[in-house]
Amino acid sequence: VRSRRQRQMCIRDRFKNKITCCGCGACASICPKGAISMKPDNQGFIYPVIDSNLCVSCGACKKVCAYQNESSLHKPVQAYAAVNKAKEQLEKSASGGIFAAVATYFLENNGTVFGAALDFEDEHPIAHLIGIENIEQLERIQGSKYVQSSVEETYKQARRKLDEGKNVLFSGTPCQIAGLYGYLRKDYSNLWTIDVICHGVPNAKFFNDYLSVEAKKRGGVPIGYSFRDKKRGWGMNARLDLRRPSGEEKSIYIPARLTSYNTLFLDGDIYRENCYECPYAHKERVADMTIGDFWGIEREHPELLKQDVFDERKGISCILANTEKGVELCKKITDRIWLSESSYDKIARKNGQLSHPSAQSSRRKIIMELYEKAGYDGVEKWFHKKYRKQIIVHSIYNAIPRKVRVALKSIIKN
Repeated sequence: VRSRRQRQMCIRDRFKNKITCCGCGACASICPKGAISMKPDNQGFIYPVIDSNLCVSCGACKKVCAYQNESSLHKPVQAYAAVNKAKEQLEKSASGGIFAAVATYFLENNGTVFGAALDFEDEHPIAHLIGIENIEQLERIQGSKYVQSSVEETYKQARRKLDEGKNVLFSGTPCQIAGLYGYLRKDYSNLWTIDVICHGVPNAKFFNDYLSVEAKKRGGVPIGYSFRDKKRGWGMNARLDLRRPSGEEKSIYIPARLTSYNTLFLDGDIYRENCYECPYAHKERVADMTIGDFWGIEREHPELLKQDVFDERKGISCILANTEKGVELCKKITDRIWLSESSYDKIARKNGQLSHPSAQSSRRKIIMELYEKAGYDGVEKWFHKKYRKQIIVHSIYNAIPRKVRVALKSIIKN
């Protein structure tokens, strides 16, 4: 039996390097003694903390860690451009609504679907993975969430459903899918996985503090948030739902480059440290299916945009079927989506994280240290000073009617 000091040394060795921890929580989920909990560091990023009084050095955490064990990766078998045929689902999705189509298939066939939700409790957002079993809950897990979601109990819940023989669809970031496979440690014929083309994840505390500052500045408290609202077309613009002191509820449309959080996310300056060394940001994928936005489709498939069903204003998805399971899944939903063959190269051209991780700039250290010392108010002040010219340019750009912007864009291309 190891001494407490020996166990503590083992723990430090295992988790001392932050670029080798994605915060998936597989270690906390598997620990038979409940000795591991996921706690935020000084900048809000979660890491495993081990109670040495409970730890018995069984090594279970090491066995399930995807960063300490090789994950099975797969080269894409087929590639597609795709759009959901259901108008309502398409409108509520960030891009082409493919996840909603796949999820609906599982829910209508008595399956369980896991995905990321952004729920609000006492005016505070909670980003977490949840499991659903009816179509009425689907809207909770639709749309992109550009913040790290907590896995909570979903790995355990998924295993219980799988062991019961139920079909399970589990969606998440590539590292969350790798974490699930590491936790399960066996193949299940009734499990299908979807990963997203992920740039990297900011932490929940950073996002929550941003939202509090933004809502206060606009005279209310946050009660809802959409990272990608399609009111003005397919893009990266957000919607903030507020409650005023009078009780009035109001939704505010936020152009992508006019707020600090959205800009710093798009510029890749606020992700976890491991995101910049991500082992899953490559052609070889960890899930059965990879989905994302088909950015650059106007150049890769101009012929598709001549068809009414492939409308840039409403969003167009890309699909990589990485395993035979993924290929079969595409076949199962052909009655629910418009599907057109493409290629990995065409999809990867404007989706860089299919080829390499996001690059870390010198700004990240400045921003995160500033956040640690001065909170989000400090980040907000720095942003408005540093990005003053950009804010002016994008304010003018967003004042131009969309139809005029589209016409100008077409003229520039030609």
